[in-house]
Amino acid sequence: MSQDTFPFARRCPYDIPDEYRRLQQAGAVEQVDVAHGGKAWILTSFEDVRFALHDTSMSMDRTHPNYPSPLPIPPAFRTNASLLGMDPPEHTNYRGMVKAEFTLRRVRAMTPRIEELVDEHIDRFLDRADRTGDVMEDLALPLTLAVIGELLAIPPEDLPTLHHNTRRMFDRAVTQDERVAAITFLEEYFKDFVASKFVAESDDMISRIIARNPGRTVTEMIHLTRLLLNGGHDSTASMIGLGLVVLLGDRDTFLALPTDPRLLDSAVEELLRLLSVTDLATPRVAAEDVTIGGERIRRGDGVYPSTAAANRDPAVFPDPDRFDPRRQDTDRHVAFGFGRHLCLGADLARVELRLVFGKLAERAPALALTVPEGEIPYMDGGFVYRAAKVPVRW
Repeated sequence: MSQDTFPFARRCPYDIPDEYRRLQQAGAVEQVDVAHGGKAWILTSFEDVRFALHDTSMSMDRTHPNYPSPLPIPPAFRTNASLLGMDPPEHTNYRGMVKAEFTLRRVRAMTPRIEELVDEHIDRFLDRADRTGDVMEDLALPLTLAVIGELLAIPPEDLPTLHHNTRRMFDRAVTQDERVAAITFLEEYFKDFVASKFVAESDDMISRIIARNPGRTVTEMIHLTRLLLNGGHDSTASMIGLGLVVLLGDRDTFLALPTDPRLLDSAVEELLRLLSVTDLATPRVAAEDVTIGGERIRRGDGVYPSTAAANRDPAVFPDPDRFDPRRQDTDRHVAFGFGRHLCLGADLARVELRLVFGKLAERAPALALTVPEGEIPYMDGGFVYRAAKVPVRW
């Protein structure tokens, strides 16, 4: 058994943790201690991870005492009332309630408005007298919050406070009292927000879901709305910031993005593979005895399939640590999960990333970091891995 504690620290911000690499090179599946209690089997090969992400032998039950949460969520706030804690058949029914809002057809219909929001935020970002800014705070977070906020019809003035409390809920550095306060604030806010959707007709996403699914409760809609807000901005904002750092290190690719749509598409997929910013969002509990990677995993054992490690598996992705948007099958990654828990918002995130990277390369071809890449501060204390700041000039 490894003596390291999960979640593992990154020695290099653009590499997977050394412990993942060791397990992968050894072809090993090992059980390790989890920082906030219990143990978990760590899966790092592409095939093992894909199996665990979709097979019915793996449960998402967050109330199970052995659920290997990377964060110290108080038991009273652990719930299976959202998609991330459900197994079939509840998960199948619940996902069916939501998926109509994220079909490729609907995302394409949203794209003109998303493009308007991207243009507005890039205009504001580039219209700075000193021609410098922080990609994260000045562009990525405001933009992604604006997109999901408009889809959910959340008042724009409420979005910064909601983001602040969402981040505190998932930050390993905050105290337990601070985490509980953030969770309580979000519960109370969305209780009032969702209740209003049950009494007033509207054409926003939550109102449409309620109208299509009579009998759903306020509590169910609270958890859904919070999930959509959380998942709809933070990971995409992180991808904008980290992805831009990678692109600015490959200027030929960056400058070619506006005139080569195929390259733009493949660059986005390659960045999703390489960065895998939601690696800590995939805990599982074995629902039955199962053998994975030659190890017998018992019913009730915690399991952690690492999407970041899977996306760096050299058996699937040759020279996996290199950013190569021209590699074959760039979209084979599991950055959005796999199988029945594949991220519903994947196509929406792709649209935002393509628009931002393509337009920045077109409108600010001189864009460059103002500090060496090694001096960029990173945040590895929550479900989403991100750069704290990405200072640039143009």
